[in-house]
Amino acid sequence: MNTPSSIDQLSLLDDPYAGAADDALFNAAMAEADAWHRARNPAYAALWEGEQRPLIPVGLFKRCELGTPVEGEGVWLSSSGTGKNGPASVFFDAASMRRIEAGMRQIFYRQGMVSQHPARFLLLSPDPRRAPQAGYATSFLRFTACAPSADIVFAVDDSGRFQPELAWETLARWAKDGDFCFIFGLTVHFEYLALSAPQTPLPFRNMVRGLTGGGWKGMTRKMDRPQIMARLGEALGGAAKVDIRDIFGMTEHPLHYISCPHGRFHIPRYSRLEIVRADGAPAAPGESGLIRLQNPFFASLPSHDLLSEDLGRMGSGCACGKARPWLEFLGRASDPSATCAAQAASAAA
Repeated sequence: MNTPSSIDQLSLLDDPYAGAADDALFNAAMAEADAWHRARNPAYAALWEGEQRPLIPVGLFKRCELGTPVEGEGVWLSSSGTGKNGPASVFFDAASMRRIEAGMRQIFYRQGMVSQHPARFLLLSPDPRRAPQAGYATSFLRFTACAPSADIVFAVDDSGRFQPELAWETLARWAKDGDFCFIFGLTVHFEYLALSAPQTPLPFRNMVRGLTGGGWKGMTRKMDRPQIMARLGEALGGAAKVDIRDIFGMTEHPLHYISCPHGRFHIPRYSRLEIVRADGAPAAPGESGLIRLQNPFFASLPSHDLLSEDLGRMGSGCACGKARPWLEFLGRASDPSATCAAQAASAAA
């Protein structure tokens, strides 16, 4: 029986938020990723200077073909394509998907986003099975694996237009049925959902959970996050609890990060994050800068040391009790309209 690689061992850690010291395993996994991509990807190998691993800006993957050849079947996903460098297409091979799914299962479970009961899913995104869509649509569909699916409804059409009547008619029907409910979607669509909410609360009896991604910069700027959550809490007022979390990630990075009940993205053991100042030096705790992400799960893309175009700051200690350091997402460093939220808002207008 073959011994699992360090990368596979890392992906199989069963508590992503445990405080255990596992730097040796993480560093070994990153070294394996280095060797894998250097041996199979001449373009990536050319970026190395001696034994110094290159920190690659996410925009480079949008401008250049830097994928590492892999064998076997998989699926292509695209980023939103609204940034100045256009979309990036990433091939998710079977080995990469196996690692990603193992890690994400644990992240969902430890964040309380898993149900053993049949649940209904309202996706504020288009159906990626009907037409090619940005990666976020496929991600939201994959997230429905967090519970046995009783029903899935997509409240955004193939052109990207949000359908508020369909969304609220669906929620009203489910409230009467009494099943558990999840809502996944872009932040801008959550804002439209809140703006179109009925005045009479729906009679939900069970918990309504949700995840929203794409940043909290609502394109209409009529509501901020607390106002969106307050309005949805009122509209879903019959629910035992409304728990809608934020999610942070990008197509070029393997994992998505889910906020804790206090709104912080605790960094799982599978990854390391760092804040980088304008001069390239690591930022001090609490200091803002660009977010650097490290994770070795991709076999098909050498993005295991990635410099994002997102701003954040990091800290430690949280009332939720998680021991891992946390990230606070502050927005895009580039044009704030250059996001998938902007694309969705344009389609919905």
